[in-house]
Amino acid sequence: MQHFAALTPADFFQQNVESQPNGFLCGKTVSVVNPAQTALSGMEQMPDYDQHEGVFFRADAESGCLFFAFIHNTNRGQAQGGTRFYSYNTMLDLLSDGLRLSKAMSEKCAVAGLWWGGGKSIICPVGFTVKDATPEKRKVIFANFGKFIASLHGAYVAAEDMNTTPEDMQTILSQNRFVTCIPKQTGGSGNPSPFTAEGVFKSMLATVAVMEGKSDLSGMRISIQGLGNVGGALARYVIQSGVTKLYITDLVQERMETIKSWAPEVVEILPSKESLLQQECDIFAPCAGGKVIDDQSIPLLRCRYIIGAANNQLERSEEHAAQLHQMGILYLPDFFINRMGIINCANEQYGWLESTLQEEVVKIYDDTVQLLQESRRRGISPQQMAMIQAAEALTRVHPIWPNRGKQLIQKAASER
Repeated sequence: MQHFAALTPADFFQQNVESQPNGFLCGKTVSVVNPAQTALSGMEQMPDYDQHEGVFFRADAESGCLFFAFIHNTNRGQAQGGTRFYSYNTMLDLLSDGLRLSKAMSEKCAVAGLWWGGGKSIICPVGFTVKDATPEKRKVIFANFGKFIASLHGAYVAAEDMNTTPEDMQTILSQNRFVTCIPKQTGGSGNPSPFTAEGVFKSMLATVAVMEGKSDLSGMRISIQGLGNVGGALARYVIQSGVTKLYITDLVQERMETIKSWAPEVVEILPSKESLLQQECDIFAPCAGGKVIDDQSIPLLRCRYIIGAANNQLERSEEHAAQLHQMGILYLPDFFINRMGIINCANEQYGWLESTLQEEVVKIYDDTVQLLQESRRRGISPQQMAMIQAAEALTRVHPIWPNRGKQLIQKAASER
């Protein structure tokens, strides 16, 4: 595992760009069909590895990017999860993110009742940044990524995620059919962020209803970290709910100024994530990158509830959830409350209906109420309760295509 910490994506790219494309990992055995696959050796010793069924990669010379697909669990169906276009400092960072995010997608699909498994994909640029990618460059990147995903035969289904758009998904669609979040004009569902934000807001309302007997957020102080597609939409819901104060921070000044213009007397811009963490408030909503709740940030927290949209908010999920619980801070597990994005994608596969999404948003409110009531009855944290529910649901196999995901992984692996 240590060699991943010392290895940059650029070094990994150079080591594997001339190899036969793709590595494969299944169970606890690295399958070595060609020299490229030895690049994944040691991944099964990483803390974030959790019996992942498959990890595939390609060092794509034409686009100058690393492509990765992480498949965690396909008991409930094909692995599904977003495609993240992001630069990483080390291979340890990249692999850890992919392993954690794909596992969270298994849990998210399970608690949402979807017949999908958990997966995640990463496009990591080498020698340039995401901002450097012109529209023409993006076309090359996502077309080649689409070919890579096609080579997995449907074991993994892509979707929009950090720094990707419905138009990027349309480019992937030009190379294979295993993609969602394509534009509405071509039969897709577009950007799922508004529904994700609404689901997180409903969980806030459910929490204050159970814990405080309130029907809205009036008189409360809310902090939101990250004002992208989800965080920005969540800010609007919060303001409309009558909060006394909304504290915000983001890396993009224009986003913060826009949201402040909605309610200048309510919104206060804070200069950094650290200042936001230390701000006394009722609800802290992480809506940016993962691992925001860690050993360094927990002592700074001055909130009563953590209810946000970011994936993998806890650096060490079980340990940090227990620590928050002991401190009297109620943490709602992200995979339980930010699931509207994946529900939106599942809806798209069968023909997109907004009415179905509205029904599912209401269900998030009801499910959150039940989660809080049951966890309180058992004397455990909501995180523990949600993990129990997810683990039980993950034992159920797809009722029509049992083991299809594992068979597709083996087929893809046999061709490497």
